Amino acid sequence: MVPGSPTTPLLSLCLATYNRARYLDRYLTHHLGALDAAGIDYELVVSDNCSTDETPQILARYAGRHPQMRVTRQARNVGAHPNILTTLHQARGEMIVSISDDDMAVFPQLLDYVQRMVDEPSLAMIQAPWLLTDETKDNAVIGKFYDFEGEWRFETGQYGNCLAFVLQNHAFPECWLMRREAMPSIVGPIPRFTYSYFNMLAHALGKGTVLFSPDPHIAATAIHKGSGAQVGNSEAMESWDAYRGGLELLASYARQFNPGALPDPVVLGGVIQDFVNERMAVAARLQAHARNWSNAYQILRRLHAYALTPQIGIDHDDIARLAAIETALVECGQLGASEIVVADSVPDHVLNRMNPIESPRVIRLDAIAPNDARRAYCTLGETPDGSMRPQDVSCDIVQVMERFPIFPAATA
Repeated sequence: MVPGSPTTPLLSLCLATYNRARYLDRYLTHHLGALDAAGIDYELVVSDNCSTDETPQILARYAGRHPQMRVTRQARNVGAHPNILTTLHQARGEMIVSISDDDMAVFPQLLDYVQRMVDEPSLAMIQAPWLLTDETKDNAVIGKFYDFEGEWRFETGQYGNCLAFVLQNHAFPECWLMRREAMPSIVGPIPRFTYSYFNMLAHALGKGTVLFSPDPHIAATAIHKGSGAQVGNSEAMESWDAYRGGLELLASYARQFNPGALPDPVVLGGVIQDFVNERMAVAARLQAHARNWSNAYQILRRLHAYALTPQIGIDHDDIARLAAIETALVECGQLGASEIVVADSVPDHVLNRMNPIESPRVIRLDAIAPNDARRAYCTLGETPDGSMRPQDVSCDIVQVMERFPIFPAATA
């Protein structure tokens, strides 16, 4: 391994963190110990996004013992991606890798990739899938996010070939090593209509060779203790149009710089739609299991336009009914009510499947307070209770259900 130099470390490990004190001891011990043992010149670049927990104290304690750590703190919370971008701009190493505070580098694979980039100066970026781990099972590996056989190498400007690889393997280029000198041409603020990692991939192909290797260098926490949440759920729940935009960006570059590399636009559109449909099915499952019933219903309806009825672990008819009830409650809340009075005909076990409404309190008839400014009565076909006053409003779930027709039976 080439050791690096005093002014230019070989590797910059970038850590953007916010209120994750419970992960920092594990993260810092693992990475600092492994990098010290490897004997390379490295730095750990940390940006604290104005944490309010014990993060500053933990970082200061480790930085006091490890001169390779450079810790800065944002004056205000700037958001997750701008905090990551801060660490990338602060990095001085020849190679850069960014690893989240709840994830772990896979050694020695990470070091092998660093050496690979040293040996092959044409490499602007190395991409790899990542391992998924379960924190509730002592960080056991439970899978790999996307997979493929062998290495795939895309030389500078080979946008069409790389796009074909991404579409065929449903590759998500989120775990990477990057050459620092290429970084300003690759990374920037998150674009509004294209997925940022597809953007980065396209820009990297404009700067040098991109290598996709099947061997992970990062183990990502997919299931956390307590919440059971998965990394990237928020993006997976709603970013499919940005995925489409990122693929279209790659396709646009291919059409411009690789004439003849793309199939007929109609054929290409169908392949991209298939990719997006698969991600929408994932989004529908995540939305349903997060009890966002209306969101799940809308996504399933959009997939039904393509004659797709993905199995997501919850009956589609149940989702339609729950979406109607959720929508009726939200509608009541948007009518200015301070309390939503739900009829007894709506069972408790159904209400328990609803996420909390943002501001009004959901109550039963026996909990009505006489001085409420405005109530909303949420009924199931019956006439609102006699306690309803002129300033109060009502919403009938039966009528709302007409906006959420049950899905037709799937055909073989």
